[in-house]
Formats: sequence, structure tokens, C-alpha cells
Amino acid sequence: MSAAREPVEMARAARRKPNPLKAWWRSKSEIHFQAYTVMTAVSFAVLLYCFLLLFFMDGVATLTEDGNENLIPLVWIGLVGGSIALFIVAPEFFYFYRKKDQLSEIIQLDSRAEVMRLRKEAETAADLLGPSYQAMLKGRYEELGINVPKRYSSLSSKPSEQEDVTDSNSGEEE
Repeated sequence: MSAAREPVEMARAARRKPNPLKAWWRSKSEIHFQAYTVMTAVSFAVLLYCFLLLFFMDGVATLTEDGNENLIPLVWIGLVGGSIALFIVAPEFFYFYRKKDQLSEIIQLDSRAEVMRLRKEAETAADLLGPSYQAMLKGRYEELGINVPKRYSSLSSKPSEQEDVTDSNSGEEE
């Protein structure tokens, strides 16, 4: 008998399970934007402080005079570590920030046809940014009479940011 008559299994690489930290991070997609924002701000603050301390505030001489020369390597580690962390984290932050900006521009549109044309981009950005942005998009869809996707049906719709600004301005005029 020929072996070709039976189903032949293709050789494939075995899929490895992601490590627990990676699995946890992937499951928390709604906090990615906030986490990258905090990491970028902290990395920039550490980098800026260490840079200013070393090069402009004469921090090395001050630390040496005070008898704290053992802190000088920590300042250099902060400078190098902050710059490496910023190099890694900042591009991700700006990617999320562009998506947030793109979504807010789409939510502010008044034209139903324009929102329908940009629907895929808006939903991708809202899914990436988390439930609060999905709820804002759902609220905008309901205002414009656009069918809401099933995955957003369980969310409570929030009014769009544009209405909040309009409502607060009309209250001040009265």
C-alpha cells in the first residue's frame, strides 16, 4: 500500500504558549494607552532630570562636595536607562496617540456619510484604545443613526466630547 493514500501531516513548528507576563499584557488591551502614557512621561522625566543634573546644575561637583560620590553612577544609570526606555516606549505612545487623535476627529464630524466612510478606521482605533473610546464611538453612531456593531451593543453609550462642550457653553449663556 502507498502512504500517499492516507492523510499526510505537514511539518510545522510547534506553537509555544506565551509566557504569563505576555499573556497578561495582551489580555489588558484597554489599559495599553494609559500605561504607555505613564511610561513615556516617567522615562522622559528621569532622562530630563539626570541630564540637567549632570550637565547644567553641576550635579557631579555638588555630589562630590557633599560626600555622596556613590550616587553619581545612579545618575548616569538614570540618564542611560531613561533614554533607552524612552527609545523603546515613545514610538508606541505616539502610535496610540495618533489613533486617539484620529478617533476624536472622526467623532467630531457632523456628516453621517463621512463617518460611514471612516467607520473602519474609527472602529479599529476604538478597539485599540479600550471600552471608554468604544462607548464614545457607539454614542456618536447612535446620534447619527448608524447601525452599531454587535460587539459594542453591551457598552453603555457615552455622549461624544463635542456635545459635552456644546452643553457646557449653552448653560453659561442662560
